[in-house]
Amino acid sequence: MKRDIKLKWFYPHPVETIWECLTNPELLAQWNLNSGDFRAETGFKWMAASRPRPKMDWDGKMYFEVLEVIPLQKLSYSFKGGPRPGEYNLDTIVSWTLVPKDGGTELHLEQTGFTGMKNYISSFIMEMGWKNKVAKRFQKVLSNLSNDSTTIG
Repeated sequence: MKRDIKLKWFYPHPVETIWECLTNPELLAQWNLNSGDFRAETGFKWMAASRPRPKMDWDGKMYFEVLEVIPLQKLSYSFKGGPRPGEYNLDTIVSWTLVPKDGGTELHLEQTGFTGMKNYISSFIMEMGWKNKVAKRFQKVLSNLSNDSTTIG
């Protein structure tokens, strides 16, 4: 079994603002995972942790590596996890694509590479997380930026 996640949202903000939310470590930590000293540079690696789920064969650690950066257009990174360090049963790629549209930005999220029954099921759980948690936090960060008088960039 194989499945991919494909989602999109429209935000009435310029691509520069959306890009800043995707790549600024301080903003990233507010809506997604704390990435420490994240840099939107090909080859940059980081790790994040969550609650382990032994029944799902997952130790709670997520490993990432930036694969592609096209400033203001696209950010892609690997997203891996498994039962122990170095052993991955989840090996996906997350891609964010920004499309200027109607005075704002259409943000596309694609997470590919869910293979096998466990990952097929995990893809639905992760999709709900992207939709119901991450997207709402992202919107909140954007709202806070809109209410802030400081310039982004």
